[in-house]
Amino acid sequence: MFRVAALTALVLAVGPAPAPACTFCGDNVRAKPTLRMQYAQASAVLHGKLANPRFDPKTDEGFTDLHVGAALKDAPARGNQNVLTLRGYLPVVGDTPSEYLVFCTAKDGKLDVTAGVAAPAAVVAYLTGAAKLAENDPTARLAYYFPHLSSPDATVAADAFVEFARAADADIARAAKHFSPEALRKLIGDEKTPTERLGVFAFLLGVSGGPADAAFLEKLLKQQPLSARARESFGGLLAGYVLLDPKGGWALAQSVLADTERPYSVRLSSLGAVRFFQAARGAECKAEVLKCCAALLPDGDFADQAIDDLRRWGWWDLSAEVFAQFAKPTHAAPIVRRGIVRYALSCPNDDAKKFVAAVRQSDPKLVAAVEEMLKLYDPVTPSKK
Repeated sequence: MFRVAALTALVLAVGPAPAPACTFCGDNVRAKPTLRMQYAQASAVLHGKLANPRFDPKTDEGFTDLHVGAALKDAPARGNQNVLTLRGYLPVVGDTPSEYLVFCTAKDGKLDVTAGVAAPAAVVAYLTGAAKLAENDPTARLAYYFPHLSSPDATVAADAFVEFARAADADIARAAKHFSPEALRKLIGDEKTPTERLGVFAFLLGVSGGPADAAFLEKLLKQQPLSARARESFGGLLAGYVLLDPKGGWALAQSVLADTERPYSVRLSSLGAVRFFQAARGAECKAEVLKCCAALLPDGDFADQAIDDLRRWGWWDLSAEVFAQFAKPTHAAPIVRRGIVRYALSCPNDDAKKFVAAVRQSDPKLVAAVEEMLKLYDPVTPSKK
């Protein structure tokens, strides 16, 4: 029941505004154009075989011929042209496929090749199917891409992953019934799966799996020592675990955040998972999120992040705990002290007013500087409790 409620909340959290891309992908992945996108933008998409790679001895520029065998999308500008000259030296050696796919724009009545990719039959079949997908049906699109995540063709698998990376979290939740937990466990456990994909696959498992999948993720998260792969994708693995086993997942999140012996990257990744749930489910998980923030407040290396999160969310429940950190030597760094004062200036609680008055007497320059910073760069209207 919790998982169903979590998925519903993920969908409703989107509202009328555009949803963010999948939370557990890096921005560099999200920014990549997919083959489907390149197909839609191109005037012509041509498939053929590479031949005659060569260099111009005068300029050292490389050129390669493409003998066109099929037009996935054609344009009048191509006319009867069946051999295109590509800029670039593209030799076919070893296992390199000779089949190649190019995306072209039409300019001044001529084709201009803008991008290309090695494209054996698997790539052509994949793109042909993707090009037929309706833009206004994200569930159907994700259902199509899911089995391709485990494609033996590296280009197809990578492109399907980027499609998920660019998808909204809510759309992923809606399409969960089309995902195979068994396939996802296999992908997560495969050492050949790129590490950058593990967090996303764990999130997909979280919205589609069951108790056995919770135990699978728990084992990965609690292994000692923690593997490098699990460490680098800890936030996504943790989010999947929380979705499948909220009691165990939140307890682990709190313990990791409170453990100063844990690697900084693991704790930061865990905080990312906490932020995801706060954004996706808001008040429903407020008690758990507050416990996670409270676990970070005593740590001078992380307190400023938790405090700023609480301020941005307009959650003032921990005001006493926040102000108690101000005088500690471990929290003397300017970024932490400014963060506490910024929180106090935004907080509507009575203890905040008393705190600001006290600091204004002991360090008026600090309060004045933070007030000026808030006016210029970071105006925040206190949210409702």
